[in-house]
Amino acid sequence: MIMRNMIKKKYACILLLLLAIGSGCSDWLDVRPRNEMKEDDMYANEEGFKSALTGAYIQLAAKELYGRDASMYLPEMLAQHWTISTDKTSLIYNICAFDYTHEKSEEAIEKLWKKYYQCVVHLNNVLGNLETTGVTFTNGNEALIKGEALGLRGFLHLELLRLFGPIPGDGVSSVPAIPYQEEMTKDPGKLRTITYKEVCEKIIRDLDAAEKLLEKDPILVGSNTQLNQPAYDWEGKPQDEWQFYRQVRFNYYAVKGAKARYYHWIGDKENAVKFAKEVIDAKNEDGTSKFTLATESTYSLSTVGTNLVMKCEHLFGVHNPQHQTILQPLFKDDDASLRQTVAYINTAYESTIHPDDIRNKANRYWEERTYQNSNKVNHFRKYTGSDTYESLNIVPVLRLAEMYLILVEDSPLSEASGYFKTYRIARNLDISIDNSLVTEQDVLNRMEKEYRKEFFGEGQMWAFYKKHNFTRFTWPKNKTIPEGAYLLPIPKSQSVFD
Repeated sequence: MIMRNMIKKKYACILLLLLAIGSGCSDWLDVRPRNEMKEDDMYANEEGFKSALTGAYIQLAAKELYGRDASMYLPEMLAQHWTISTDKTSLIYNICAFDYTHEKSEEAIEKLWKKYYQCVVHLNNVLGNLETTGVTFTNGNEALIKGEALGLRGFLHLELLRLFGPIPGDGVSSVPAIPYQEEMTKDPGKLRTITYKEVCEKIIRDLDAAEKLLEKDPILVGSNTQLNQPAYDWEGKPQDEWQFYRQVRFNYYAVKGAKARYYHWIGDKENAVKFAKEVIDAKNEDGTSKFTLATESTYSLSTVGTNLVMKCEHLFGVHNPQHQTILQPLFKDDDASLRQTVAYINTAYESTIHPDDIRNKANRYWEERTYQNSNKVNHFRKYTGSDTYESLNIVPVLRLAEMYLILVEDSPLSEASGYFKTYRIARNLDISIDNSLVTEQDVLNRMEKEYRKEFFGEGQMWAFYKKHNFTRFTWPKNKTIPEGAYLLPIPKSQSVFD
């Protein structure tokens, strides 16, 4: 509750700043200061730099990015996770049909593209001013600000690559992919598409630099419990309150997790395993794990903050105190636009085999409602919470579970079963299935099921399908994927510059 109140107060103030330095839809990449706020004033002191970086986090948490569109919305439609509207003019109908030429599809895809790059340019503004500033920073904040900004820049380009770039694999190095924006500009003509290989080189360059800069991140000293409770004293406590709440900042372990995701995406299994292990093996000074898999006991805690987004697993998430307003028409209303049938969910979660799956038991993630026509529909509760589980208004972007599933997929088969067993025990699943993973195809077939159960509403399923170039979804419903479906089109307003 302390965290929520403090962030809410700061959010309102910084939102005003963001509006001053942000851009409207009519100005492609315009992040020039507006109104009474001048850039020289904004970056005149340390607090200005902090506020400017926080503005980027506010952008990420807005509905146009991870607050909706980049997480529970467009990627989940592509993965066929929501019931498909019968209205052939609707966005969900056309996205689910992979019709990217429909007016609403084009509009939604272009908006997502723009919002990603507007956030990138905002980060470049922070980085550019850091290079020329004469401000003296305290408490190591210059390295933290630069590390977070560089890490986010690399990570957001990875997200863009996964959405708009080619299917990873042999022969794509020289294929045009996406622009990699490294300067502060409002000119979309500066967004020049470069090759897949060049994008990858720049992503890992930024992530490597961020990792080095964040070597004194407070998350390496304090536990997440300590850093999420600034009112309490403990040895090594940061002197600057801005350094708390590291799970909603692009911290040192978010960089490690991003590198695991990056190497997994490009097919470098050795490095994917290396960085996933570094996250899983991270320890606090008392020897406890820095991040822990959620279990049934996690949901049984009587303390305030018991939640459905598995906060204990978050390497990085975005926070928006107004998130429930965004979620109301998606999940809460009787005519919620994003829901799923009871039969689909029972099949997806293998409920007859695993009735005690911690995510699906007792209407935990799914609330079954019966309507006047006797139809039963499931409403998604991961982000809205319930009377039992608090809504934290946080959307996970990088989570510990992903590190485990990367290890299952990329480790030698002789080692993979151990990580899978640990993961499945945490989710209260039957572990006898581990013995059936004897080939790489067995692992892939199982991962299709586990990714859906684990990341429902988080936007990861579509990336899984694209990475492995599935020509057909086989679980829980069959769906043929047409050629070209994995290549979201670069918006027409941008392509004229390439």
